[in-house]
Amino acid sequence: MRRRSRGNNPLKLAALSSALAVAMGGMGYMAWQSMGKVTADQLGCFANAPQPQTVVLLDVSEPRFNDEQARSLKRYLDQLYNSLDFNERLSVVTTAEDQIGSVPKARSHVCGQATSAAELEAVNAEGASAGFLAKQKQRLYEKVFAPAIASVLSPDAASRQRYQSPILELVKGIRHFQPLRPGDRLIVVSDLIQNSDSVQFCRTQNDMPPFSVFAKRPVNGRLKPDSMEGIDVELLMIQRQGYGQGEFSYCYSEEELSRFWRDYFSANGVDNPSLIRIRHGYVEG
Repeated sequence: MRRRSRGNNPLKLAALSSALAVAMGGMGYMAWQSMGKVTADQLGCFANAPQPQTVVLLDVSEPRFNDEQARSLKRYLDQLYNSLDFNERLSVVTTAEDQIGSVPKARSHVCGQATSAAELEAVNAEGASAGFLAKQKQRLYEKVFAPAIASVLSPDAASRQRYQSPILELVKGIRHFQPLRPGDRLIVVSDLIQNSDSVQFCRTQNDMPPFSVFAKRPVNGRLKPDSMEGIDVELLMIQRQGYGQGEFSYCYSEEELSRFWRDYFSANGVDNPSLIRIRHGYVEG
């Protein structure tokens, strides 16, 4: 029996053409909608959007923090990452030998991720679902932030600092690296024992008098930073053992050190600098 031939059905062709036209029109509309939208860089930052800053100065000089202290610092930095505002730039600057100089440079930086489509749309970026944004934030943490922090905190870190702890120089040099503005945040992670060719706290007698005395010395004029008025400062003090003896002969307690640094930041415009002690593997306020 001969098969009945199927000719072209005009109605079907018309329906198919209409469907194709609608699909292509939709794609064209989506492409048109995407034109002019901004995108983040590989570190999650939108360059042309408002960008508050948090800078972490991390002192990695010997003796380094012990394993328990390193775990406490990792928890603190993880919490810091998770609490970043949208597009807030978090930069980590260390005292490692390949990092220090007249102009500090960041070992790593990332930006806070959006948590809603509204935040993205406010900077003229494509919106996305909350679930997608949460996954994106986790990917940035796993691929960029966590490895960078692990390399800094590792006891086997390749880049070390055996001779200097130039905290005063780094604070002064921040303005050359990334000027801080009122509302920005500076976090100093250190045992607070300054040690450079300018000043050697604890190791050289009278190098760390009360700040009211230090402020009158020529070295303070050379190391004095620009005004830090309006900048939030937090000190994470790595506690050491043996104040008043050995290499720490000329500082007698952690209170003496913390008082100097609080007075130093207050004299340079900081309102109520805070301090957290990193002691025996736990954070103690």
